[in-house]
Amino acid sequence: MPMRVSEINEQIAHLSNVFLNIVTQRTLLESKLFPVNAYICVGFYQTYHHLYDVMKRVWSRITPEELAARSKFLLSPIQALSVSYLWLYYSLARMGTIYNKYGGDPSKEPPEKREQWRWMLEHWYRLATNYFNTGKPTVAASGGVNLALNEDALIWVMENLQPVGENQVVKARRAIGSVDLYAFIDECEARAKIVNHGPYPFGENEILVISEYTNLYDGRRPWHPWSATEAKLPSSTLGVAMTIRGARATFNDIGTMIVEPGDYSRLVTRIAAYTRRNDTIMPLQLDELSAYGEAAEAAQMELYMRFAEMDRRQLLLAGAEAYWRCFVRYTDIVGVTGEIDWEISREVQEEYLPYFMTHDEDPAFTRIKMKAVKMKVLPFLGERDPVLYYLPE
Repeated sequence: MPMRVSEINEQIAHLSNVFLNIVTQRTLLESKLFPVNAYICVGFYQTYHHLYDVMKRVWSRITPEELAARSKFLLSPIQALSVSYLWLYYSLARMGTIYNKYGGDPSKEPPEKREQWRWMLEHWYRLATNYFNTGKPTVAASGGVNLALNEDALIWVMENLQPVGENQVVKARRAIGSVDLYAFIDECEARAKIVNHGPYPFGENEILVISEYTNLYDGRRPWHPWSATEAKLPSSTLGVAMTIRGARATFNDIGTMIVEPGDYSRLVTRIAAYTRRNDTIMPLQLDELSAYGEAAEAAQMELYMRFAEMDRRQLLLAGAEAYWRCFVRYTDIVGVTGEIDWEISREVQEEYLPYFMTHDEDPAFTRIKMKAVKMKVLPFLGERDPVLYYLPE
């Protein structure tokens, strides 16, 4: 049954708060290599113009409930961050369009675009509430926990955990850190390849947390046009699970994990590392992680040099395309990736690139900053006018 406008608006208010909390925690993004805020905006507007057509193809081949059930396993391409893509990118571009073109009046948004947004939110909500074990639509609504793995996945992890000493933990975290940086730069300084799960209770005063990486370059399918480096990681996926004693972990909807205390290496009791081969999850020995770290360091340097040679226009298009290609995770599952153009459309380039060639952020960011400041001072002040704009009743 379609959601009522009041139900849609309830979710828009919630997602506005989720987004503003992320902004107030991280502030707006800055980078010396990429014009991050500018390319994010171009990528968002690409979704506003084209995502509905893509997701119509996806949801015509699989229901959100079926996809949720198929995604509750290790190294799934659909996880907390990719679920967030479905509301975050489009809603921010919608906010920018209403702010810039319609004077901040959502009633002036074309009815067709309004119905598209309603339809996409309905499907996102069905996916999210069936994906998260809490039955809530977001990590934030779940109380800062990212719990989605099914029982079989958790049993597999627990059966493959190995006791470790502090030196092993330090080496493992160093290797993971190198993979983190490589994955970050390959996505034009975004987190799209990285997600963290947990915390799952484990034993007395222990938690289980999991970090996973997908679409790493192992010499086979390059995820982006620039991803094929001379350095190749041992596999395209990597997962590392840790049990930590006497620590607290919190998560958000962009896959970030904060562990307290921050220097928790001495508190780690067990680690399991794994990858996927031929659709089967396979354990890795902990000493194999060093090969991932070394390859990631070399690949990161190659990518940095490649990007350093690009001009602003090329960097804008690369970053926007990286954001747009986030939805390949959905089209891959239903086998329609090859039917879709994953370059930034000529329409979007002509309308938005000229502005962002000389500006680092959208004029609508003024609204985000204003709402973020109000949220810090008076957390409930913006409910009558959420940053992402209600649908008109």
